[in-house]
Amino acid sequence: MKVLDFNRRKLFSVADALQARISAYLYDAYAADEGLLGDLDRWAQRRITDENMAKLALVLAADDPAEACYRDLIREIDTEAQTGIYLVRDDATAAHLRDLADDPGISGTLYRHMDTVAPLILADEARRSVGNLDLVWVTIRAYHDRAHVDAAVSEIIMSHFLQDATAAHEMTNAMRAMHYSFHEDVVRRKCGLPAVLNDQDIRFLSIMIAELAQRGGSYADRADAILAKAITN
Repeated sequence: MKVLDFNRRKLFSVADALQARISAYLYDAYAADEGLLGDLDRWAQRRITDENMAKLALVLAADDPAEACYRDLIREIDTEAQTGIYLVRDDATAAHLRDLADDPGISGTLYRHMDTVAPLILADEARRSVGNLDLVWVTIRAYHDRAHVDAAVSEIIMSHFLQDATAAHEMTNAMRAMHYSFHEDVVRRKCGLPAVLNDQDIRFLSIMIAELAQRGGSYADRADAILAKAITN
């Protein structure tokens, strides 16, 4: 019984420490001048916090917590990349977007082709934009910022399992580069833009992304589980 009590206290101490790190990160994210999260009302910010704390609880309760966290990272970085590809540039405000501009599989210039891309990829937003594709850009930034925050929280959790924040960051960056390269190639092909990667490279990348997608599992099921946990907490 004493062993069980010790293990329970140890789990609580881990959860408390991670909750404190996540809360500090989210506080800074909401207070940052760049991005859109600071413009959200308190209810929306509270929902983001509650859902990420619920994710933490689900990860710690999993049979293999590190694997559960890794799967979250796969899904979240994939989601981030779907809109983040348009924000990558040498002078981007966010460091991860500037770093990606140097990746050989990412052009860092896709934003220049938004007049071509938006009517095909973000047709509803393009049609409802007043000028300069304003709604398109707001939508892109909103989806990217939310997914990036979720991925950053998962990186914090993963750093606990790896016991090395640098290793967790490097792993996250490697996964991010793959997903951004893949999604940029998909958009370029759909929109008739010149490819960044050659056919051999994209075939190899597609195989790796397919393996990650299989490992990551259902996006909808995980989102439902996190929401249900957030509601009951």
